[in-house]
Amino acid sequence: MLNKHHLHKLTSYNLWANKRISEYIVNAGDTKADEVIQSSFPGIRKTLYHLWDAQEIWMMRLNGKSANSWPSHHFTGTLAEATLSLVKNSEEYVRFTENITDKSAAEMLNYSAMDGSVFSNSLEDVLMHVMNHSTFHRGQLITMLRITGFSSVGSTDFIRFMREQ
Repeated sequence: MLNKHHLHKLTSYNLWANKRISEYIVNAGDTKADEVIQSSFPGIRKTLYHLWDAQEIWMMRLNGKSANSWPSHHFTGTLAEATLSLVKNSEEYVRFTENITDKSAAEMLNYSAMDGSVFSNSLEDVLMHVMNHSTFHRGQLITMLRITGFSSVGSTDFIRFMREQ
């Protein structure tokens, strides 16, 4: 069982890493963000949007709400605005874990998927899923940045986060 401290550390790491990847993406620019690269999603911008969408949808579920569409579906802002939205959402996870207890982390969360399917998982398992999902796609983003020739990509590894604390 994960405790509040561990979950808070994971969400703090997620915020730190999403700030770093956001900086890299904005510095790489729109041209590189829109280059088609085959991966889970065909490019940096689309992968960024997916990462942001998933975090937003799971936060809605954690707050007892259900999503009917992807949050980025109607987004018309800039690349910098998209990365800022991801960072703001990541801050919500940090605040969320500040306000849970070890007992509430083990409680079950009932939620609906966008297709209406109903599921139930512990809060700690949901938070662990979201943090792992984000880490997976950040790794893809770093690879895509390098493929486009953006060489100023640094580490978003958990141990680097811990060393900087």
